[in-house]
Amino acid sequence: MTQILSEEEINALMQGLEEGSIDLDTPRESEPKEEKKVTAFFFGQRTAIRVGAMPGLDMINEHLASQLSFKLSQKVGREVHVQPKSTTNQIFGRFLHSLDPPIFINVLRVEPSQAMSLISISGDVMYHILEGFFGGAGSSERPLRNFSPFEMKVIDRVMEVTREQIELAWKKLDSSFRLVMTRWENQPQFAAVVPLDETVFLITFGVEVGDTEGTLTICYPSVILELFKQQLKVGFQRDQVEGVTAWMDSMYHQLGMVSLRVSPVVSRETMRVQDMLRLKVGDVMTLSRDISSEMPVEVEGLVKYHGLAGVVDGKRVLRITRLEEEES
Repeated sequence: MTQILSEEEINALMQGLEEGSIDLDTPRESEPKEEKKVTAFFFGQRTAIRVGAMPGLDMINEHLASQLSFKLSQKVGREVHVQPKSTTNQIFGRFLHSLDPPIFINVLRVEPSQAMSLISISGDVMYHILEGFFGGAGSSERPLRNFSPFEMKVIDRVMEVTREQIELAWKKLDSSFRLVMTRWENQPQFAAVVPLDETVFLITFGVEVGDTEGTLTICYPSVILELFKQQLKVGFQRDQVEGVTAWMDSMYHQLGMVSLRVSPVVSRETMRVQDMLRLKVGDVMTLSRDISSEMPVEVEGLVKYHGLAGVVDGKRVLRITRLEEEES
């Protein structure tokens, strides 16, 4: 409520104006006003999660990149190098606008949240993977056309490996985590699975196939990060990552399939060069070792075992009698 001046206050005010004790000039500011910065805020947009403070997420991405490099190279018969590139928040509409067709996009449902996510991979990278899969040199340029139905079947097999490795990496946070394939698209405008103004979570990997470079991007809605925020902030030990054990098991299996040259050595003899040059068919060499005695067995030129030669069921065989003692 506005206060009304009394008669005495009005008289005192008029007297002050006549005497000049009241300054009517605009008061000067003793100090300049500090400029205030204004930040735009959209009420319909969810607050972005700060992804830089999540060590568990970095570990998942590193593990996933190593597993994808190994599994994709094994699948397509050509060296594929995958490396973590960036982890950011972005408006979903901007993300779709940044995708240049033709591009391969997997539309997935994330269980148990039922949220929708995307996996996109550059068309050039996928074309060179296909060319290597079919035995090409991988040096031809990407044709300006969409993938054929037959090529899509091969691509789906490649993407199945990708989905499987993503699933295994995130299962360390929640064993119920699962990616369910719903459809694929090669035009970004048809892959709008969340509102265009919603903030999404992007994990981008650099992919190299021969001389071709591209990107593989996993797009999650913000609700996925909300579900696993605590686990991702706390992180976990590297030896808990399932892929480390899986990678070692796979490496041991692959090494176990390598062929090695195994050579039983009956005897080792020396002779002069002039005697060796005179050798002819029918000559007899005297051995210093009895053929029935124990002989060393070399594996790629290194003595690893000792054994006795014999015959079993009409076949020449060698029975291992002992292992070569390693020098301490």
